[in-house]
Amino acid sequence: MKYLPLSLLLLTSSSLFAATSFNEVRNIVFENNQRATTQEIQNEMKAYEQGRLPHYEVTSSKFIVNGVNKLLNRAVSTLNDKFDYYPRLEKLVHSNGACFTGVWSITAANPYSGYFKRGTQGLFIGRASTALTETERGEPRGFGFAGKIFPTLNPNESVETANFFLVDVLMGTQRDRYLDSKMTNNPATGFRISVLGMALQIANIFKGVDTDPNFRPVYPISEMGLVAGEKIRTPKFMMLETDKSSARNDDIDFRDELNIRKNHPNGIKFNILVNDTDKDQAAKEWKRIGNIQVQESTVSYGCDRQLHFAHPKIK
Repeated sequence: MKYLPLSLLLLTSSSLFAATSFNEVRNIVFENNQRATTQEIQNEMKAYEQGRLPHYEVTSSKFIVNGVNKLLNRAVSTLNDKFDYYPRLEKLVHSNGACFTGVWSITAANPYSGYFKRGTQGLFIGRASTALTETERGEPRGFGFAGKIFPTLNPNESVETANFFLVDVLMGTQRDRYLDSKMTNNPATGFRISVLGMALQIANIFKGVDTDPNFRPVYPISEMGLVAGEKIRTPKFMMLETDKSSARNDDIDFRDELNIRKNHPNGIKFNILVNDTDKDQAAKEWKRIGNIQVQESTVSYGCDRQLHFAHPKIK
């Protein structure tokens, strides 16, 4: 089976940098100014330009193409590079999504460091998604939330970002609304016989590049913006849940549900919760320490096909 070296994966464009500004990344996601270089990209972009919701199917046949293990290559690069976007990035598992901008704020006293510390604020870009193919109510959906924190409130300042990735149930569950889910960095696997084979294939590939494919640590957040002499302290578990003040609606596709212009004129508020002892979403140990207030959303080519979230390795 052919394997592409990481160096070849990263040397795709001289315009990629480890440090970017909020406005630079926002422009990729919201301005839809990517030029179509192939017929495939042109066909994909038409759906976004016409205001339609694309529907990418996640299948095992896309993981290995012409003897190249594309999913393995993606797993390796995601764990080893910190670029915030690519000229093109085909998401093989979380293909369908909606993106946000907003502000990360920590408001409650806690023992953690960096951007978990009380009083920290940073500009934010996030992506809501579903694992695998299903996007509509009535289908079992695995909701995900990837976040990118900029340690600044200056949208033009180039900085290195801290990224996190949270999921509700990896193989999906019956839930009417995205906004009713609780997503953690150590989610339950779930069980669906129809996708069990593909889920095992994904897990085995991810396990080959990191020790626990279900757990994504959040230490980059606690290591960001440290002051001199500050001791690093990271919560083991992190969870997001939608604040009760954010209105719910009954749109069928989760991307319509999350459309801020249509359904959320005051934005959406996601509460940040952490704990050190229990990964269960219903555990009493969770403590709310802050929130992410998002104020604009989009479904775009840049959101689905360029934006990148680095997954930290387990230490």
